[in-house]
Amino acid sequence: MMKSVFDGERRFDFPKAVVLVEDVLRFANVGPNDIVLDSFAGSGTTAHAVLALNKEDGGNRKFILVECEDYADTITAERVRRVIGGVPGSKNAALREGLGGSFAYCTLGEPMEIEEMLSGDALPSYSALAAYLLHTASGVSAGGAELERRNDDGLFYGDGATDYYLLYEPNVEWLCGNEGILNEERARRISAASREKGRRAIVFGPGKYIGQRDLTPMGITFCQLPYEMHGSG
Repeated sequence: MMKSVFDGERRFDFPKAVVLVEDVLRFANVGPNDIVLDSFAGSGTTAHAVLALNKEDGGNRKFILVECEDYADTITAERVRRVIGGVPGSKNAALREGLGGSFAYCTLGEPMEIEEMLSGDALPSYSALAAYLLHTASGVSAGGAELERRNDDGLFYGDGATDYYLLYEPNVEWLCGNEGILNEERARRISAASREKGRRAIVFGPGKYIGQRDLTPMGITFCQLPYEMHGSG
């Protein structure tokens, strides 16, 4: 089955049989709306089996695959793409037509070790911290996008309702200085820019010289970066 997906090319040494994984899912009583997790995805047989079962009984099972090897995109994800869209040369009618469905392929960015961040020993890049804060605050994933400053006040992302600002440099001396502080002048610029677009603003930074009581009428919420990231300097 694996070779037919890749036009007869042997790309994986010992792929599991799709029917074997299907039998395992049936034996485990995986329901039509359940989620199947495979933490060692390999060639992607689990996804193939889940999609095949959905095709067979009209189920809506979902799968989560995790693969750390460098073939995650070229073999694991590529196999899923092909079985979803159809494999013209396959002897299996369902596979030839395509099993249908969809999936998202995501990669992890550089790791952020909390203890090293808090000691100031290994501060994350601007884009890595921005992506983490955006996801924490809003649930939005930046995917493979590089989140960089769009202006001198630290704007890095905006949606229909909110602008997100990050005052940050991966440098303890910078974080201990005044350049990253939210003061009244900067707050008024941020407020004006966001309100012009009908948005509120969330500002992440190492500190502020203006209270939240004054920021709230400006449409700004301030979120302080952990003191330990810069206070150790």
